[in-house]
Amino acid sequence: MKSRALDTRTPFRVALPGVIFVTAIFFFNFLSRVVLAPIMPVIQADLGFAHTGAGVLFMALGAGNALGLLLSGFLSRAVNHRRTVGISSLLVGACALATPLARDYAGLLAALFTMGVAAGFYLPSGIATIFSLIRKEDWGKSMAVHELAPNLAFVTAPILAEAVLLCFDWRASLHLLGAVQLCLGLWFLRSGRGGEFPGTVPGPPVVMQIVRRPIFWVLVLFFCLGVCASVGPYSMLPLYLADAHGYTREAANKLLSVSRVLACFAPFVAGWITDRWGARPAIFLFLLLTGSALIALGLTSDTPLMVVVLLQPMCSVFMFAPGFTLVSTVFPPEHRTVALALMGPINAVIGIGVAPIFLGAMGDAGRFDHGFMILGCALLAAMPMLRLLPAGTAGRDD
Repeated sequence: MKSRALDTRTPFRVALPGVIFVTAIFFFNFLSRVVLAPIMPVIQADLGFAHTGAGVLFMALGAGNALGLLLSGFLSRAVNHRRTVGISSLLVGACALATPLARDYAGLLAALFTMGVAAGFYLPSGIATIFSLIRKEDWGKSMAVHELAPNLAFVTAPILAEAVLLCFDWRASLHLLGAVQLCLGLWFLRSGRGGEFPGTVPGPPVVMQIVRRPIFWVLVLFFCLGVCASVGPYSMLPLYLADAHGYTREAANKLLSVSRVLACFAPFVAGWITDRWGARPAIFLFLLLTGSALIALGLTSDTPLMVVVLLQPMCSVFMFAPGFTLVSTVFPPEHRTVALALMGPINAVIGIGVAPIFLGAMGDAGRFDHGFMILGCALLAAMPMLRLLPAGTAGRDD
């Protein structure tokens, strides 16, 4: 199984169409979740709940995502990584179609938890599928392409939300995304490449080997901070801009979308830095620039605030290309998907759940600005942990 996966690896240019196909699955997977942020003010008005309640919805999504990540090894073991990617797309599509049927807060909470489970199946198998296509020296670039998906989703979500709300209610955006994902999932199951090998079930011996390594917990910390800095502010910025700075929903969503355009290019810079000098410099830039930007987000207003809103997302995505590359260089092939499946639940619960709840609670207390500043200080405080990361570009031989 191992040699078969390695034999499929080709230069970046040859494998790029297959990488883009997997990235498209990730894009719609992610878009179905982040589209909730720009439509959240409308959902709040429709179903009647506070900012903290909005944070709890993101927590349900994160908790479901955590469970899906834990179960992903069982699914990929049974059907292989490629089919797991396609099945995840089908399930997220079905959940996106079902979520608008919720008529109260409790129903929406349950629907989003289920969507999170379906989305959680994707990541370990998606990464494994991409790495089975790409030779090792191009991993940083392939992860940069993969990280286009969430960044394009962040740009697309506010545009999609406002376009749909011109003629329909918030439910129509999820109907549209659900239909697209069902079609894309069926297409990938028929024509997708890579990942033609089973996953590894996270049994106790393998889990213990992984969690006993200090590098695992260092990577957990950095990934948690990366998700917190990317998803947390995005989830609450429309509410922050409206409540604390008087923006209309349309203006807030327009700024939110524009702010993510520059972020689409940042993963390529992070991937280039990772391939040339190693992951540590890229993660250093992530901590320094993103931490500073989050502090500035809480301190500024008017034009300076707009500048910070535009720059903060670009800085926040520097974490993921070097982070995924590190996972694939410090863990042997048989441990990689298990390591991701173990990291993912912690990242999802804290980054997708705890961070929005914290920011929402700070907003209910009239202290949205303090929430962003505290998050920024947490990133800067983590900088001493960089010395625990391996230096240079060399990784483990496969």
